[in-house]
Amino acid sequence: CTLGPSSEPEKILRKMVLAGMDAVRINFSHGNYSDYVSRIETVRKINKKYRRAIKLVGDLEGPRVRIGRLKKPMPLENRRIFYFVQHDVAGEKKTIPFDYEGSLYDLRGGEYIYIDDGNIVLKIQKIEEEKIKTMVVTGGILKQRKGVNIPGAQLKFPSITEKDEADIEFAMEQRFDYIAQSFVRNKKDIVEVRTRVKEKSKSCKVIAKIENREGIGNIDRVIEASDGIMIARGDMGVCVPIYQIPIIQKEIIRKCNIKKKFVITATQMLEHMVENPMPRRAEVTDVANA
Repeated sequence: CTLGPSSEPEKILRKMVLAGMDAVRINFSHGNYSDYVSRIETVRKINKKYRRAIKLVGDLEGPRVRIGRLKKPMPLENRRIFYFVQHDVAGEKKTIPFDYEGSLYDLRGGEYIYIDDGNIVLKIQKIEEEKIKTMVVTGGILKQRKGVNIPGAQLKFPSITEKDEADIEFAMEQRFDYIAQSFVRNKKDIVEVRTRVKEKSKSCKVIAKIENREGIGNIDRVIEASDGIMIARGDMGVCVPIYQIPIIQKEIIRKCNIKKKFVITATQMLEHMVENPMPRRAEVTDVANA
């Protein structure tokens, strides 16, 4: 279970533990180290009090693109024109900042930009030297720091970012049990994370999050290099047709079982229960398949 502002109070966390939770996820994409330390201390307090062994999972942000700083949420209406820029403009009128550090010419006209797991979609119309002209296809309210996916583009990223390195250092100091690397593309991505983890810890396990086409295509070698796999269906559902997700999920689970590697299926699991006491029938089937 992911720990955040709504689930970090000891009273709530205790109920989750007594209901059967055996691991907590700390999402390094949001929050700061003081937030994380507070949550970790609460987990360890409950472990001691109830004689549990709740594991700590550190989820690295990985090489992903995000929306930059906005003065306030921006309404994006269908067919309106907006310009993506790489410098921080705090969301000026018709301008959307994003943090991709490579060349804008890595993108091409006609490609689609998906924001917030595809809830907002824009189509690239023209690439210019300092901005990208886009048209809104599926509108919505744009918020800062939301994830950006551009499935057709060959974006250039390092295997591990400076932020990831700092987060690994923190996680090792806090004696995390697992490190999950996001947007794994190939075996090299996992080997680099494992090397840094093993410099500090002999027991911490490394999880590869599969959520893009490259990771799916290289799944056999990624499984070999990892201690376990997480099928991250949110970003995956933007990069591949949604009807392929069940097929990909079952195939990855099958391969992990053969190699005797643990596998986690994530995203929208029992989501109906956020506001309702009972799951939907389809959600029960989803859990059983996972």
